[in-house]
Amino acid sequence: MSVAAGVSRVELARKAGQFPTGTFYRLGGAATLVGGAVLIWGLAGAHAPRTWWAYHANFVFWVAIAQAMVVLAATQKLARGHWSGLMIRFAEAGAAFTAAAPVLFLGLFLGRAHIFPWIHEPRPDLGWWLTSPAFFLRNGAILAGLAWLSWRFVRHDLAPDIQELANGRPPEPDAGAEATITREAAFVVLGYAVGYSLLGFDLIMSLAHKWVSNLFGAFYFMGSFLGALGATALLTLAVRRPMGIAELVSPKQLHDIGKLIFGFTVFWAYLMWSQFLVIWYGNLPEETHFVFYRLWGPWLPVGTAVFLMVFVIPFVGLLGVKPKKYAPTLAGFTLVSLAGIWLERYLEVVPSINHGAGPAIGVPELGVALFYFGLFLLGLAWFAGRYPMLSPRLAADTIEREGH
Repeated sequence: MSVAAGVSRVELARKAGQFPTGTFYRLGGAATLVGGAVLIWGLAGAHAPRTWWAYHANFVFWVAIAQAMVVLAATQKLARGHWSGLMIRFAEAGAAFTAAAPVLFLGLFLGRAHIFPWIHEPRPDLGWWLTSPAFFLRNGAILAGLAWLSWRFVRHDLAPDIQELANGRPPEPDAGAEATITREAAFVVLGYAVGYSLLGFDLIMSLAHKWVSNLFGAFYFMGSFLGALGATALLTLAVRRPMGIAELVSPKQLHDIGKLIFGFTVFWAYLMWSQFLVIWYGNLPEETHFVFYRLWGPWLPVGTAVFLMVFVIPFVGLLGVKPKKYAPTLAGFTLVSLAGIWLERYLEVVPSINHGAGPAIGVPELGVALFYFGLFLLGLAWFAGRYPMLSPRLAADTIEREGH
């Protein structure tokens, strides 16, 4: 069955198994070993508090990025997005890391005395909400529940492709199966919005004594969605040549994901400004201290860097059409954005728990980030070793529509 000039459905099915799994295993294993050694060194030595803070900041970054990648795939199902057929499986591969999230969450329980100030300064005004049993059971259940929803959705979307690769022929269209995929996608999106709002409140906002922002949950999960767009774009650019799909991932597709990155960059700035303006206008001490501490004094360079890296540089760099279509510029500005979101998580977490000290980004922080990055690569490799990393039916749909 021909889907484009020189490309057949059989060829697409063959390319589905050409993901560079071994390379990802090697890079991920090396990063995990080196980062894990730094993590153990930091916890066993004089840098235990800094290492736990870095563990927490990286947890709220990497876990949310992986979950939001699955959400990106789910939004394409709900919006009937046909442009993403060659990329969607890369986004769905984030499900592997969501399964590891509840295990990594146990690390927060082990380091709770170093991470959560309310352990030492109880908050009777909040009753049982900020007590260890309720806190860890609640958030552990959210992470486990979202991992379950993610795998339900991904498993249903994988089923037709697994059948095609096993039988050697495309399956017959099944309206019931498509309806099930759409329904599961809706559950994933709703679960993400609700679950990560609560995780943002509990894992980040609760670190700052008596600071409350109703908008912060949305700010957290939408910033992570921006990061997921960037991660999916970078993964596509990294593996398109090893998989033999470089000629199929067209400038139009890069332009489409580039437009999403640009749009959610602007939306991130809108949410940040909406939050900042109300706090500034109200000028209440219990609200202003969170912003003041991060935008003045020793944290000012970090706060400025976050604004430049997440908004200003990607906004200016991706404003035109050509930078979105040209792989090096798209990759470069996306890397800056992702690094800025990582720095933003550090800025949100550490000033609330480092007892008034300034920023310190050194071996413990970078080592723990490397550890998480390695686990993320291993999760992608594990997924790719078991499931097709290209959907022949969705890729064919994208290519056919681009040909008209």
